[in-house]
Amino acid sequence: MNQHGYYLFDDFVVDLEAWQLLHADRVVHLEPTVLKLLVYLIEHRDRLVAKDELLNTVWGDTVVSESALSKAIARLRKALGDDFSQARYVETVHSLGYRFIAEVREREGTTEPRTFAARAQRGLWIVLGVAGLLAVLILLDPFAMWSSSSGEVEKTRIRSLAVLPLVNLTGEPEKDYFVEGLHDVLITNLSKITDLRVISRQSTMRYRGSDMTLPSIARELNVDALVEGGALLLDGKVKVNAQLIDGYTDEHIWAQTYDRDLKDVMALLGEIAGVISSEIRITLGPSEVARLALADSVDPAANDAYLRGLYQISRFAVADIRKALSSFEQAVALDPEFAPAWSGVAAAKLMLAYRGYGPPRDSLNQARVAAFKALELDDQFFAGYAALGWVKLFTWDWPGAGQAFEEALRLNPNHPTTIHGYADFLMLTGRVEESLTQVRRARSIDPFTPASSLPVPTHLFMMRRYDESIAEARRLLEQDPGYPVHWLLAMAYWQKGMLVESVAAFREDLANAGDTELLAALDRGTADSGPHAAMRLVAAEMAGRSEAGYADPFKIASTYAQAGDIDQAFEWLEEAVDSGSLELIYIGLRPDFDLLREDARFTELLHRLGFPALQ
Repeated sequence: MNQHGYYLFDDFVVDLEAWQLLHADRVVHLEPTVLKLLVYLIEHRDRLVAKDELLNTVWGDTVVSESALSKAIARLRKALGDDFSQARYVETVHSLGYRFIAEVREREGTTEPRTFAARAQRGLWIVLGVAGLLAVLILLDPFAMWSSSSGEVEKTRIRSLAVLPLVNLTGEPEKDYFVEGLHDVLITNLSKITDLRVISRQSTMRYRGSDMTLPSIARELNVDALVEGGALLLDGKVKVNAQLIDGYTDEHIWAQTYDRDLKDVMALLGEIAGVISSEIRITLGPSEVARLALADSVDPAANDAYLRGLYQISRFAVADIRKALSSFEQAVALDPEFAPAWSGVAAAKLMLAYRGYGPPRDSLNQARVAAFKALELDDQFFAGYAALGWVKLFTWDWPGAGQAFEEALRLNPNHPTTIHGYADFLMLTGRVEESLTQVRRARSIDPFTPASSLPVPTHLFMMRRYDESIAEARRLLEQDPGYPVHWLLAMAYWQKGMLVESVAAFREDLANAGDTELLAALDRGTADSGPHAAMRLVAAEMAGRSEAGYADPFKIASTYAQAGDIDQAFEWLEEAVDSGSLELIYIGLRPDFDLLREDARFTELLHRLGFPALQ
């Protein structure tokens, strides 16, 4: 190819020296990769060019998926004004490749530079054109300059992004856990950047295999940019590719491929996060640079077990949490110095305790030990502080919980579960409006996950803003009918005196859980004597279960309180204190115990527990 020449077709000119595409003497903006794709197709226009050939030549050593080629072809067609169904320039041969079909004329360039007058005239028209366009934009919208999609300005406005699910380039489903684990770690590393809002992994996983366009995904997540890529694990090595894409224009900002030994993959993901921060023009402080560079080499088998644990714990089912705990424990057995795996042990123990699967005290103590071990090994990893914050919250150490959560959020301001814990701390210590702000922030980071969406209506419920709580809960059901929010609707309806609606919502919750015994008790009580009798029968059924195995006494006490059976409610609250029920921390705020508040026993219980509002 003569690098000083031109390709001409219709009104288009490809200037190889200036490396640009012109249409009717105007520059057509194309990303370098897309322009390279156009030139390659033109150079080989005498034949069909296979997809693999384009991927190997246009992108070179950068490993990208076939979808990247499809998107580049789409951008090229858009720039040329071409139509897939009636192609004038780029013809698609289904499943095989592409062919450039327009008539092309070649013109050799000259080694002499263009005259200064020609350059100046062209430059003047470009400057006048751009100036005129900017003037119009500013008249229409004084902020238009800052939403421009041009280079330097574009980069300054990226303050939020989402990492889309990484592609498992091995094509082997049994490696999914490894690639999903890398996805989780990359998000965690990017989340450490203070000035960047990063969408959580749970909310991005819904786009795995999605046919939505990238701008549509960016709009749905309300982010400025997206990261996509893939990972290939082979023979003790890992190849990771990543691309940063403008969420508004669908243009590639940056792409890179990395090859590392498996033992260095954690450090690599920190390196990628640092490069992305540089590309979007966020200046990292010294502490942030240090945090991204902290990862040491990790025993490959321990790292494998850790990534498997991340994959399992993200499923949230109790069986998966137990599997995750086993994987994290395997990781620390293989590498006792692996701090993130110790944090994983603490998180799994906390989740099992919170879900009420067994008496919580043992799990809390084990979570505390694991959290301290993680911090002993790495006092700059947020997850150890986050786990410790939850432990302290559930053991009524309010100052300690606040300090731990604040330190965790200093190290990682984008972790929804940590924000939720800090919000609970704020609410329990009387800072209710700040608490609501925090749970709403957690939802903005993780908009499609119950764990981050439910705290908003729950906090509104505890603030006794029942209508708002109900509206938020209904909105979640419109978003996803499977959201586990009927129990909250039942509680809010009950407090509003809408007992029929409350029982209906409670029935829906039990039906979704498949709890036929409680469902039968609810229906029997409702038919016999109405809603209060129904709650009493349900509470009695739950109490009977506690004789056969562990049942959370706090839930039993709450149900008796709804039924108006105050003595039974106090009896089960004492059981909750004895067993260390985690839900007790909310007793000072929960409206379902309002009936008990005038009783001296309730005041004594709050004093005994050390509820902060009374200190």
